[in-house]
Amino acid sequence: MLQFVSSNPNKARELEEILQISIQMKPLEMMEIQTDDLTELVAHKARNAFRLSPSPLLVEDTSLYFEQWGNLPGPFIKWFIKSLTLEKLVDLLFHGENHKARAVCILAFTFDGEKVHCFEGEVLGEIVFPRGNCGFGWDPIFQPIGSQKTFGEMTPTEKQSFSMRERAAHAFKQSAIAQAVQN
Repeated sequence: MLQFVSSNPNKARELEEILQISIQMKPLEMMEIQTDDLTELVAHKARNAFRLSPSPLLVEDTSLYFEQWGNLPGPFIKWFIKSLTLEKLVDLLFHGENHKARAVCILAFTFDGEKVHCFEGEVLGEIVFPRGNCGFGWDPIFQPIGSQKTFGEMTPTEKQSFSMRERAAHAFKQSAIAQAVQN
C-alpha cells in the first residue's frame, strides 16, 4: 500500500486507478510554501509531510498556467478560484485573445524525507467558459488539445487519456522507485 498525502479523495481515487495499487490517503495539515516553482513546492511538501508522518510517501500538486498572463496563476490556481470563482476567472482571461493554457502535475515521492523524486505530466489546452459537472477544481474550464470536451465533461476514463496526473503517475509507475514500493 502506498501512502498518499492529500485531503482530496478525488486525486487519491484517480491515482489508485492509474497506478493499479492500493493507495492510503493521509490528510495532513501542512503549510505550503508560496512559490511559482511547482517542483520546489512539491519537494517541500514531500519533506514536510515526511516530518509529520515518517514513512515512504507520495504527494502531488497541480498547476494551471495561462499563456496570456505570463504563466499565472500556476500553483496559485486554487487561490484564484477561491477568490474569484471559475466564471470570473474566465471572464478576466477573455478580456484578451490568447486562451492557451498548460496543465502540469508533479508527483513527488520520498523514502526518507531527504531525497525527493519528482515525476511530471503536462497537457496543453485552452481555457473555455465552464462546461460539465464531472471532475473537480478547474476541470470545467480546461479543454485539452485534441478534445471537444472539457475535463468537466469527460468520464473518468476519457479524462485519463488526456490527464496530466495520469502522465505523471505513468512516469512514476515506470520508475524503479515504484517497483521497489510494490515489492
